[in-house]
This record gives sequence, structure tokens and C-alpha cells, in this order.
Amino acid sequence: MASDPTPPSVIGAIAHDRDGKPLGTVTAVYLDDVTEQPTWVGLTPGAHAAPDDDEVPLIAPVTGSQLADDRMQLAVDSAAVHSAPRATRPDHLSPEEEAALLEHYRRPAAGTVRDGDGMVRDNDGMVRDGNGTVRDGDGTITLAEEQLDVTTVVEPWTRAVLRIEEVSEEVLVPVTITRQRARIEHLPLAHGDREPGRAATGERQPSRSTGWVTLYAEEPRVSLERVPAERVRLTTTWETEQSSVTEQLRHEEVDLTTTDTPRD
Repeated sequence: MASDPTPPSVIGAIAHDRDGKPLGTVTAVYLDDVTEQPTWVGLTPGAHAAPDDDEVPLIAPVTGSQLADDRMQLAVDSAAVHSAPRATRPDHLSPEEEAALLEHYRRPAAGTVRDGDGMVRDNDGMVRDGNGTVRDGDGTITLAEEQLDVTTVVEPWTRAVLRIEEVSEEVLVPVTITRQRARIEHLPLAHGDREPGRAATGERQPSRSTGWVTLYAEEPRVSLERVPAERVRLTTTWETEQSSVTEQLRHEEVDLTTTDTPRD
């Protein structure tokens, strides 16, 4: 891991530990060989901004630090920085040196007490477990839980189109029609209207008939005409309905574990 050849804005800043105690001036920034991201900073105690050629700076981690107004706030205390392993070269960290630094800053800092249950208790009363979870000094723990925040977004739902289909239905329409009927009319004859030469002897006369008469009648005649009936168009409206969302939420619970083995 080599130091950054181009001095970034952090170089020249005054570094302070997590309690605000000044540590020195940032004179080097060490980049990760893979990600090329700043991982460590080199600190030179005193007022001068650059170390001598043979002076190896103090090494502190960049993780958790904050930079504002030429002031770099580190996430470690001054005792851990001053007791950290030194590099053999001011411009380079070997993999072994970086591993030693990581192991150093993982250990509890000076002034901490590790309980038999693996809890680390600082002088300021803060308690940290093996995972680094910070707990209050009075023994209380803040539990966290997931909360569901449901919002709505407008997304395409379906597509609609107007189609015209012909449907047949039976329609009953009353129609009045007129037809001719034949009827018989009887006309009485006077004495003078009888045919001459034919005596009323009372004898039966042979059958006679008149000519055929044509009778006429009206018949319904149907014609179809296609005419506009109505106009339709496609419109959209918003309708509101109730829906449900199901999601698995996680929350923390407290589990009490006791032991029968007394502590020494």
C-alpha cells in the first residue's frame, strides 16, 4: 500500500482524536492497492507540516473520520494512535504492516476493561459487545425495528379499445293491413221485374253461377335502412378502492442468558 503521490485536500489538516485532542498534522494518505481509496493517514506530531526524510509518521485509520475546515476528526483515541505500530518507510505500508495495524485498532484501547462475558467497558461508561454494538453505561439497550412505509406510484395497469360488433334482435312492429271480402247482397224483385216467358210453375231451376271476382288485400312490405343511432367515445376516470400490502418486518428482541459458573 503506497501513499498518494498527489497531496489531497486532507494533507495539511490538523488531526484530532475522537475526544477532540490534537494529534498532529496529516502528512500522508495511504491508498488501498485494490480500491485505490484512502485507508490510512500519516500524522506528524508538532507544528511542522512535513516530516523529515527519516521520520516515520503515526498511522491512523480513515474509517469513521470527518473532515471540516482543515480539521480532521478521527474515530480513535490518542492512546491508540501513539501505541500503533510504525511503518518502516514513510511512503509505503507493507501487507504485514497493514495487518498489524488492523489488529492493533481492533483491540480494546488503553483504559478499557473486558468483562468475562466478552463486553468491553470504556472509562467513559460506554459498553461494546464483540460486534462493536454500543450500549449505554446504565445497562439499557436500544432495540431497533423495521417500519413499513407504503406509498403509491402511477403505473400502466391495462389497455382498453372500442370495438363495434353487430348484434341481431327480434323486433315486433304492429302493422294495420286492409283486405277485400266478398259478400252476398239480396235484392227483392218487383212483379214487373220478372223475366218474361218463364212461368212460376214452382219447378226447380238448374244451378247457375256468376263469373269469378278478384279480391285484393294489403300485405306488409319491410325495408331496412342503416341510420346513425348514437355516438360513443372512450374516456377514463379514477376510482378508489382499498388494497392490502403484506411484507415481512424484522425487529430486535432481548434474550437473557445466565450462567451458573461464578466469576473469579
